[in-house]
Amino acid sequence: MTDTEPDSAVEPLESLLKVAQVRSDGTGIDTFARYVWQAKQAVRQWLTCFAGDTQYVLCEHLEDIAVIHATGFRFMQLKTRDHGSWSAAMMCDKGIKSLVRSYTECRRVDLHERATFELWLEGPAADSPETKDFVADPTSALKPLKDKILSAGLARDCLRDFLQRLVVRDNQPSRAYIDAQVLHELGRLWPAMSQPEREQIYERLLKAATAAQEAAPRPSMIEHHLATLTFDSSGALQDGRTAEIGALSRQMLSREILMAITPPRPNDSDGDMLARMASGGSASWLELKMLRAGAGTETIRRAQELRADMEVQRRLLLASRESAEVDLEKLADRLLTMAKATARKIALSGASAPATVIRSAEAITHDLLSRPSDLAFCDRMSLFDKDPELLYGYLGHLSDVCRFPWRAE
Repeated sequence: MTDTEPDSAVEPLESLLKVAQVRSDGTGIDTFARYVWQAKQAVRQWLTCFAGDTQYVLCEHLEDIAVIHATGFRFMQLKTRDHGSWSAAMMCDKGIKSLVRSYTECRRVDLHERATFELWLEGPAADSPETKDFVADPTSALKPLKDKILSAGLARDCLRDFLQRLVVRDNQPSRAYIDAQVLHELGRLWPAMSQPEREQIYERLLKAATAAQEAAPRPSMIEHHLATLTFDSSGALQDGRTAEIGALSRQMLSREILMAITPPRPNDSDGDMLARMASGGSASWLELKMLRAGAGTETIRRAQELRADMEVQRRLLLASRESAEVDLEKLADRLLTMAKATARKIALSGASAPATVIRSAEAITHDLLSRPSDLAFCDRMSLFDKDPELLYGYLGHLSDVCRFPWRAE
């Protein structure tokens, strides 16, 4: 495959729009296959945006799924099968014919050198040597198979290049099993989440992917984020740039939207979470940090309530006590020393209780609130009347100003 620098290639969105204009025979952007299995596969591809290379996913544009990454494009044709295996000849009849059309159209706008064309198959490939060899290396296709591919409309002088860019991925999760597969993948991203919580995330993602597949109106939360999206010449999303995304907007699943409608992951950096807030998310810094550290809904709700109760007392102190800022800082030092020691203790327990580390915010909360006298001891000047719940709320405030991460640093 020819390596092409991103900045010397045709601008991604403009290129895709040109190809869409070529493909006006009713088999492209204006026609949408509404198969749930395909939408679930789109969710799987969308989740790869977290890895950093995938920038966004387009549903039902040229192919069932188009994945745009930092250096090129992946055009994916998805096929289901009720029973039996896939022979190489059947692959040509069912999916490769469509990939040939996409390849030809991409070639017209010099997009093919940055693209792969992939056939994703529900179920296994056949055991015949010809099929096995073809799946492992499409360039090994024998003459009858090559003739079949050429009959789909591929120019003979393009055959070798097309086969080099062709990828066959069989044994995709079946319609009966794909939900379990996606939930398993969500569990790897959010290991602290319960099954019901993962199912809620999955439902949200699938709703967005289905809307993209059908070019249907998206939930208002997603539309809000789409309105702010712009792209640079490599396809990366950039603020302050303008780009005409037009008809593609409803078919687009971006990393920014993914981050906006999912909770933080355990390995998210503070920069990742700031990006969530900058993209218009409504979650507070405290909530995002606690979510990243595995806190459940009830724990976060309680922390927010106690922080709000504390804030009333803190503002009264600042208004009425000349030394309030100095005294509050001394209290902050004592509270943070205690909280960080607790976080380290929980981290060190990871060898014997790894689940505790994954849900460190839950463990820290339980540990601190189970020691009310220790919390009260931190408040030597009775700024919060030695009330352990208000002191816990003040720790929430310190987290909100980037001084406590709810896990060992």
